[in-house]
Amino acid sequence: MDARLQQVEVLTFDCYGTLIDWEAGLRNELADLRARHGVAASVDELLRRWEAIQFRLIQGPYRRYREILRESLVETFAAQGVALSATEAERLGDTIGSWPPFPDTSAALGRLGARYQLAILSNIDDAILAASVAQLGVSFAELITAEQVGSYKPNPAHFREALRRFDRPAGRFLHCAFGFKYDQSPALARGMQTVWVKRPGWIRDDEATPTFEVDSLAALAELLEA
Repeated sequence: MDARLQQVEVLTFDCYGTLIDWEAGLRNELADLRARHGVAASVDELLRRWEAIQFRLIQGPYRRYREILRESLVETFAAQGVALSATEAERLGDTIGSWPPFPDTSAALGRLGARYQLAILSNIDDAILAASVAQLGVSFAELITAEQVGSYKPNPAHFREALRRFDRPAGRFLHCAFGFKYDQSPALARGMQTVWVKRPGWIRDDEATPTFEVDSLAALAELLEA
């Protein structure tokens, strides 16, 4: 094992995009609404617009993520001349908890959990995360959400809270995530080591340099010799 990993005791994870297949779930929902309303814009374009709107909204005063999801979806389709119904506007909040994990997630977490304490740091509401975690079949020492800390990554509150709850130096943590601006940069800024999990749909959207890189969660378990 790399000497830098020998001091690691806690593995913190981004959930959506790292453990849960966020890209596929979001694309499926956007594609369904696009087809239903005959929208000309491609799913790729809708996804880019939605992400930009969502990121802008989470920079403002804290609101629950379900509200952010609703407003960002409505605004995305309003730009295409479509007024979503109330039911359609709630689609993301209603379905995220049922989106499946990546195929390697549960087995890899089971291996890692036998050796390390596991936690999730997520830009989500408690109830939605609970539904997702129930699919994983793995026990986590801590689940830290935007609803609990009152802000969204890349703001540092999730990472400060993880350090507080586990009461360990930052060097004892390895933050595992596919995202850069949301996860790699703020974790590194708090003194944590990080690993970039290169999931489908990743975007290298800042200049952070992860401590390690892996192609899957199964590869992370191998890296940590779990």
